[in-house]
Amino acid sequence: MLPQEIIRKKRDGKTLTKQEIEEFVQGIDDWSIADGQISALLMAALINGLNNDEIIAFVNAIVETGIVLNWDSIDLDGPVASVYTMPGVGDKSEIIAAPLLAACGVYVPMICERMQYHAGGTLDKLDSIKGFASRPTLGRFKKTLRESGCAFMTPTEQIAPADLRIQSIRDVTASVSSIPLMIMSLLVKKIASGVKNVTVDVKVGNGSFTPSEQEAEMCAQKIKECAPAFGLTTDITLSQMDHVVGQNIGNALEIYEAWAYLTGTGPRDPELHELILNLCSTVLLQNKIVENKELAVEKIERALGSGQAAERFNRMLYEQGVLPTFISNPAPFLPTAQVIRPVYPDKEGYVSKMNLRWIGLAVLEMGAGRLYQEQRIDYAAGFSNVCHPGMYVSQRVPLAFVHADDVRTAELAAVHLKGAVTISEQPV
Repeated sequence: MLPQEIIRKKRDGKTLTKQEIEEFVQGIDDWSIADGQISALLMAALINGLNNDEIIAFVNAIVETGIVLNWDSIDLDGPVASVYTMPGVGDKSEIIAAPLLAACGVYVPMICERMQYHAGGTLDKLDSIKGFASRPTLGRFKKTLRESGCAFMTPTEQIAPADLRIQSIRDVTASVSSIPLMIMSLLVKKIASGVKNVTVDVKVGNGSFTPSEQEAEMCAQKIKECAPAFGLTTDITLSQMDHVVGQNIGNALEIYEAWAYLTGTGPRDPELHELILNLCSTVLLQNKIVENKELAVEKIERALGSGQAAERFNRMLYEQGVLPTFISNPAPFLPTAQVIRPVYPDKEGYVSKMNLRWIGLAVLEMGAGRLYQEQRIDYAAGFSNVCHPGMYVSQRVPLAFVHADDVRTAELAAVHLKGAVTISEQPV
């Protein structure tokens, strides 16, 4: 069937057959289908949705364009499992959770996203580290997992190549927000990584792609319905995304925050710590590492306090090309913005609410993401020490610090940030 006819069918709200989906995905893989045609089908799927059978058929077809990793031949002394956090502005929890879980006895292979429009992607954050190889060979990826307990990579020409192409188009065509397409991408990556147990953190709030509880619950339910078709066991956690969890937004800035969290450099942000405890304890319970949540929390706290989690993080980075001195001083490995300045509110008062999506878009416009496929990323761009609801701000207490390549970009980002934060005269 002509790809135009498959696009037309979904455009008109009809259900695609398994054969139509397989033919279209084959065309994505062998490049007989153009980027514009992929964009058209993705937009039709966003507008008209995909039912569970269509999602399952797409996942199967995309996975079959590459290989599925198998860990049976590697002598691992613990379960192999994974985490997936749905896209959210300033979310660095995957980068923290993987080495922390590794220190708790779980092997965590992570095939991850790049840019997710205003939300950012895990691989772009790790790519901000000088020397990091986000496209390792399969041999290097397996060695990293064996030696450090966790490993990160992007889809490649060998692993889910059709997903690699789809994702690059979704990022720049406003089709990231489709729940069926998000679930499709999630399942493809976890199946290709060879895991059977997955914990998914679904974000709720304006900084995510599921802004309401109803949308988040629908997303969680669809994951639960589709995952068993592939032998995947899934547990779901929910976390808020109406304000940034932690302090920083931006690729290198979030790596700094992940490093500080894992090493215990300064106090850990309480909300970020609560999220990590909830996410990681769910994984430990799912994989029968511990018997209850109290024991899980104790194990996680020990892994952090002993320095084992930071050691796993550093070993993973070393195996993927980063010098081992990173953990003691990350500054030489991360870019620094040319302009760093505070952003003060136009009036003093208490932060009552934040449009986190708008702040994410401001960071995107600063160059921290891609507006087109070939765009180079400014890894240093973003905001640090971002305010939270309830916080008092004034001409002496800034909303955040902006990190930009030049003064004009910094000034424009400051305008966007001030417009995204609502100030109340009364305590919130």
